[in-house]
Parts: sequence; structure tokens; C-alpha cells
Amino acid sequence: MTKDLSLTRRGLIGGAAAAGALSGLPMPAIGQGRGKLSVQGFGGAYEKILRESVIPEFQKLYPYDVTLTIEDDTTLLPKLRIARNRAPYDVCTVDNSIAVAGQALGVWAPDQSAKMKNAPDVYKSSMPPKTANYGSIVYEYALVHDKQKLPNPQSWKDLWQPGLVIGVPHVTQSYGLTFLYIAAMLHGGDEKNLDPGFAAIKALPKFKVYKNVSEGLNLFQQKEVDAALFYGHRGQQIIDMGLPYAKAHPKEGTWGQRTGTQIPKATSNLDGAIAWVDYTLSVPYQTAFAPGLYSPTNSKVVLPPELAAKHVMGAQTVENLREVDWAVLLPQRDALIEKWTREIG
Repeated sequence: MTKDLSLTRRGLIGGAAAAGALSGLPMPAIGQGRGKLSVQGFGGAYEKILRESVIPEFQKLYPYDVTLTIEDDTTLLPKLRIARNRAPYDVCTVDNSIAVAGQALGVWAPDQSAKMKNAPDVYKSSMPPKTANYGSIVYEYALVHDKQKLPNPQSWKDLWQPGLVIGVPHVTQSYGLTFLYIAAMLHGGDEKNLDPGFAAIKALPKFKVYKNVSEGLNLFQQKEVDAALFYGHRGQQIIDMGLPYAKAHPKEGTWGQRTGTQIPKATSNLDGAIAWVDYTLSVPYQTAFAPGLYSPTNSKVVLPPELAAKHVMGAQTVENLREVDWAVLLPQRDALIEKWTREIG
């Protein structure tokens, strides 16, 4: 993630008082001993904002010293599954798809939303029970298209027009599973019958598979693809580079993903974990991520108009953003990857 907006740094007592007044967060108890809180997070720009802005502000507000460990969410579940009395982290940063898988394994603590002061301000579609995580960032998977080759797409079916080169996300990625589902849905299938999706992808006149965001960005930057399902914020970054692309929202709907946090049931610091998760739901936390085009789930976040126009914002937009049924798709994942390798490559 990228970030160019730093939270204001204040003195310990004055800063805590000001932030507590603004956000409704509890004040730290001055003079009390400080506890330890272990948080797992993502690397890159995401790590940068956590270390430079979020953690210092959190530690002013709460009597916890945070240890941040960088680990991808896809490697967490095996560790949490074998943890008995002590999880490796007090808080985990996870996409909703990973949180759903963890829920099936029974690794999460019961829903703690009632103890979080910021929870009522978060869109219901980004919080339990609608999601398996406490969502702090929402992404859309937009139809990113070349304005000349595909000037005005109205449907996801427009990707099957002749003469186009389509970027196809790999099924190992959440957005790849989502595209496979959309392809199946358009051609008579559903979450439990994805064979029509495989057939439809193979029937694309020309396509190039991308296995991660970096590969997808490169395909667009080199103008090797004319259109693709792609992260909307990444598509916006491509547009901001001056490349001849635009974003469309087809009539069948727009799918996406919620990223947030979860608390392992074997956490050694439940109170601290609740405090951290609650802070991720707050206006200051989510505003700090906004310049990187990571859209907020808190309905009270206010951004400058020119920045807000690039985000997934507003109750109707966020609440109507669809997610596939991860509980149905994820158990099929290994078989789908095997089939993909055989039939698509």
C-alpha cells in the first residue's frame, strides 16, 4: 500500500486527549504498566504507514506496546490451527476470504463487535456477521478497459468481443476465483458449477493470464491487454499515469473484497486485540490509507472531492459491492487450481 498522508503527531498527554475527544476512543491510563500486543500485518507501503503513523498514534491512546510482524495472510491459518493456548499473534490482518477459511477451522475468537466503539459507524457489509473479519478497507474489482479498443462496455460479456486481448487473473488469487465465478455465471453456471467458467475463459479469442497484481499492472502498462477484471484502485493508478484506460461497472454488478482484521481465539491479550481492531475501524486509521486509494469502510470518513471520486465510497456503493460465496468456493480451491493448470495454464 502507498501513503502520503501522515497522522498529526502530538505530545503524549495532549495528543491522547485530543484524539480521544475526536474519536471517542478510551484514554490511556497514565502511569499504569504497559502491556504487549503482537500484530501481524502486510509489508510494503502498508507496513510503512503502520510503523510511521498508525502504531505511534495507537500507542499514545492505549497502554500497549505493539510488535508488528510482517507475514502474508495466506500463511497464517496453519500456524493458528496448531496453536493451543497461545496464538503467534494477538491480531491478524486478513482478507475476508482468508477469514472465512479461518472461521471454518475455528481459529477466531467470538465476535467482539459489541465492545468496539467505532463498529456502529462501519458499513454493515464490512462487519460480522456479513463478513468473517472486521473490515477496514474495501476494494472493488472493476472492469478496466482500453478506451479505444473497448470504449463503452456495459456487461462483463463484452470481454468476449472479438479482436480483444483480455487479462485473466489466475485462479490462485481471490480476484481470479471471482473472475472464474463471473465467467461461469454469465454462461449458465454458479458457485457449485464452475465448468462453464472454464469453458468461457478458454473461448476468449485472446487472453493473457496474470498471477499477481504486479504482472497485471505490467500488462496494462505495456498495453499488452485491452481489458481485464482488475483491482479498481490499481486501475485508477493506471489512469492517473496517463494511460488510455477507464473503469466500467457492468450491469451485472461489481464484485470486490473486504480486508480487515481478526482476533485469534488463543490470543494472549484479548483487551489489547479489541483495542487495536477498534482503532482500525476509526476515521483516523482509515483516512491515513486513503491517499493510496484504499477505500474506507467507516461511513464518517470525509475526503477531498477530487480524492473521494477515486474511491469506493457512500453507503449505496459499498453495500452493493458483491463478494462471492467464499464458504462455497474455498473448499473447491485445490481442485480448481489443478483443473486450471491442466486446461488453462
